Amino acid sequence: MQRIIIKKATPQNRSKKIMLDRDLGSQWEGEAITEKEEKIEEGKRLFLSLSSFVIIIFSLSMAFIWYLIKPRLLEISPYLPTITGTAINLFVFYVIFKFFFAVLSALTEKNILSFLTINNPRLIHLIYLSSTKIGNIFGISKDRIGNSFIHFNNSLVRAFNKKNGRERLLVLLPRCIQYSGCKQKVTENINNCRDCGRCPITEFKSMHKKYRFHVSIATGGSLARNMIYRVQPTTILAVACERELVSGIQETSHVRALAIPNWRPEGPCKNTKVDMSKIDEAIRFIYNHNEDIMLKDDITEVNIEAEVQT
Repeated sequence: MQRIIIKKATPQNRSKKIMLDRDLGSQWEGEAITEKEEKIEEGKRLFLSLSSFVIIIFSLSMAFIWYLIKPRLLEISPYLPTITGTAINLFVFYVIFKFFFAVLSALTEKNILSFLTINNPRLIHLIYLSSTKIGNIFGISKDRIGNSFIHFNNSLVRAFNKKNGRERLLVLLPRCIQYSGCKQKVTENINNCRDCGRCPITEFKSMHKKYRFHVSIATGGSLARNMIYRVQPTTILAVACERELVSGIQETSHVRALAIPNWRPEGPCKNTKVDMSKIDEAIRFIYNHNEDIMLKDDITEVNIEAEVQT
């Protein structure tokens, strides 16, 4: 049983109900990791290929549905097949239009049609779910598809980037990135790190002091969401495995979110690593597009204590 204690509660967060859910890493329970999946670098091509296949199947399915219902519609009215066919064609065109320009924006990392809202998180989410099902048929793991989707999402974020008057960056890290033999409670405060250099926490601590961003090492989905609620970030930079990142992207579609997958040399949820050059590049991208701000954002200290009782 997990209990979350929030210190110094304000009237705003008293009214917000914190829902307990799975711990980070629970999606790996009962699974073994293969050497091939310790570190995945899939790129956007896999997701784009599967999602294009999804769009083709969707279009053919809609045409087949219209073909099946056309005789019934004729029995009701001679105008109904035309009206229904037009409505179906418009709907299919809308989906293809959104998907095509989202893909084009991701490939070029530029907002092709800046005067229209091309990015549609719900549509992309549905296409992703369908892509994983098709990938499963062909023996493609959801981690490979997830890795590809994350690259696609990051490209969309870059394409639809908007300047903010004052950037508020929140970096979310998984607890498994800390060295398993370390006794320091960095989940409560990253500054508790003793800089031994055995895990990437040391480098994140250094970046935290340099760029003055908010950072949280989450032990569960509820704590991560609570931190987002408290900080109200304009941008989230998250590090985790593909499964957790995909879930997080879907849950925070209202916030600009960049995701960096970790790799798992000792298996999932233990001493995981991350390419720090990608972290540095992502942070520079976030702040370079907001040159008018000062990198001295006031850091809000949030005291969150998680107790696990057996």
